[in-house]
Amino acid sequence: MATALQTGPYDAVDSGTYEVLRDRLTAQAAELARAAEALNTRRAAEFGAVRLDLTGAGRLRTEHASVPRDVVAVGGRLLFGFNGVHAGARPDVRVGDVLALYDRDQNRLPEDAVPGLLDDPAFVREFAALHRYYRQARLLRLQLREDRLLAVFRTGEKADDIRALRWDLTADGRAVFLDARGDRDHVLPPAHDFAWTATTREDHRLGRHPHVSIQGEIHVSTVGGTLTVKTEDDTETGEGVHSEPVDEPLQALADADIAHARVGALILLRVRPYKEDADRYLVFNTLTRTVVRLDGIGQGCRRLPEDQGIVFAGGYCLATGAYKTYELDTTGLEFEREVRSPYGEDVLYAFHARAEGRGLLLSYNTIREEIATPLVCHGWALFEDGALLALRADPAGAAAEPARVHPLQLWT
Repeated sequence: MATALQTGPYDAVDSGTYEVLRDRLTAQAAELARAAEALNTRRAAEFGAVRLDLTGAGRLRTEHASVPRDVVAVGGRLLFGFNGVHAGARPDVRVGDVLALYDRDQNRLPEDAVPGLLDDPAFVREFAALHRYYRQARLLRLQLREDRLLAVFRTGEKADDIRALRWDLTADGRAVFLDARGDRDHVLPPAHDFAWTATTREDHRLGRHPHVSIQGEIHVSTVGGTLTVKTEDDTETGEGVHSEPVDEPLQALADADIAHARVGALILLRVRPYKEDADRYLVFNTLTRTVVRLDGIGQGCRRLPEDQGIVFAGGYCLATGAYKTYELDTTGLEFEREVRSPYGEDVLYAFHARAEGRGLLLSYNTIREEIATPLVCHGWALFEDGALLALRADPAGAAAEPARVHPLQLWT
């Protein structure tokens, strides 16, 4: 009885002390955030900000109605790739029916505007041979790999029926045609830049409510009709911080396939419950102790700089607890590459859908820890001064229609 009377005041003191400390830390965090923002404002004024802003629009014109496929910057010029609606039916497809050069003001240029690119005799011969042997050849995309350019064509019914013409690009703005064997260079990076670790029987914790222990931080179960994530290693309760129904309620702990990965403060989960056809992807934040389901991670996912979180074609999730998904058609989008700004403040993540030729650009700012409005396009060209030109596309994913005028957006 005496002990019970004595603990009350101490509990009150401890509670009051906690409130004071919490308020002080909150105030200090807010002050630190204001100081950081002020410093970032001064830095931007001194060295210039690299945030992309929509500053103009334009259009590329083709001689015949064509479907846009891609655009890249080569030697300070725009190389536009497209498929004419009647090109496959012609016995003599010309280079200009598929590839064309423009200046940054969208004026059509002669084929020798970038020496060695479209005017090289060896390239012209290979281009003609490609369309002679593969009458239904269609341009898939233009791809820059550091100082190498690929023009990738689909030559058959299967997705891997391709031929790729390739050039080396020189520092003085010229191109050197190599051959038509660039398919070996047409390789995308891994879908994820981290490794998944599959759970084993050693991770199982048996009991009234069994679960799989992951990194000693969280515990996952698919028994009892629900997929449950718990933060306590307690098999006497089935309650957790997250739960959702599974299709098959009668399953054992070992019936589910579970894998995990650690990215900074985030623990990523890949779960395939028994008799289900698709994986489920969840993210547990070790700081906020919350769980969010983000199935878009499965298509491809990259770490943000300094382990600030992850980004994927359908959205992002930050260590701060913020996350967002976009109302966009992400079907077929694969991670292509990332481009860092000269000061490292911004990173551009590019995704591409092979079949449709549709692209998605996500620009992340490491100082503000935010992603700009997604940019959906049919190709993009990034110049050395940071200007970006993008071929407009329908955010809903509608296929591009043949046209002679192809809208562009200018971002600087």
